[in-house]
Amino acid sequence: MKSQQPYQVYLDREQLVHAAVQRWVELANESIRARNSFHVALAGGSTPKPVYELLQRENLDWDKIHLYWGDERDVPADHPDSNYRMVREALIDHVPIPETNVHPIHVQPDIETTVVAYRQELENVNRGANGQPCFDLIMLGVGDDGHIASLFPESSALTVNDSPVVSVYVEKLNSWRVTLTYPVLNTARYLMLLVSGETKAAVIARVFGSETERKFPVQKLAPQGRIEWYLDQAAASELPEST
Repeated sequence: MKSQQPYQVYLDREQLVHAAVQRWVELANESIRARNSFHVALAGGSTPKPVYELLQRENLDWDKIHLYWGDERDVPADHPDSNYRMVREALIDHVPIPETNVHPIHVQPDIETTVVAYRQELENVNRGANGQPCFDLIMLGVGDDGHIASLFPESSALTVNDSPVVSVYVEKLNSWRVTLTYPVLNTARYLMLLVSGETKAAVIARVFGSETERKFPVQKLAPQGRIEWYLDQAAASELPEST
């Protein structure tokens, strides 16, 4: 791990996951001490899943933890592609968290109804100075095209500034998504970006490369709080600093 860099590099995904869990627990306990609650927006994908599985073992005050989602696919809650289903199977079903503290994106036949319902759900989150929901932590993965949540390159959602959540059609995937927007991501107290695997190496090298190239959605983050990157060596393999 190279602490002088704007990211932390771990030997493999297992070490990355353990570090992320440790940080998650620290932030949860700090937030509960300071504000008597911990509001976190979760990420889908293969890298966060083992984080949720390890969190089962932690002795946390689940009565004061509230779970939200950064994005969701336009599929039923029991669908294999559902981010909610993944988190429920990996974490929620194994810890004593009240159901009232679980705030999924309830996918409905009309996607705009889904958006309205989730916008109302976000009213449970404290407001930041800009009036946007202020999460204590938002977890994000990064796609090999540099997308975060469901903010994909050339997406209409990239320019949304007047709503915390929107629907978006992802043309290359031929599917609809619901996603948090930059105003919410940038208001969070902490952003945790988890990136593993050699398929992410090229985009990570470009993200941390030329200052003049700002083409990827992840590079459009302008956090008011703290952003923490967790990379494994495979994802960092094309960074000069990782050699």
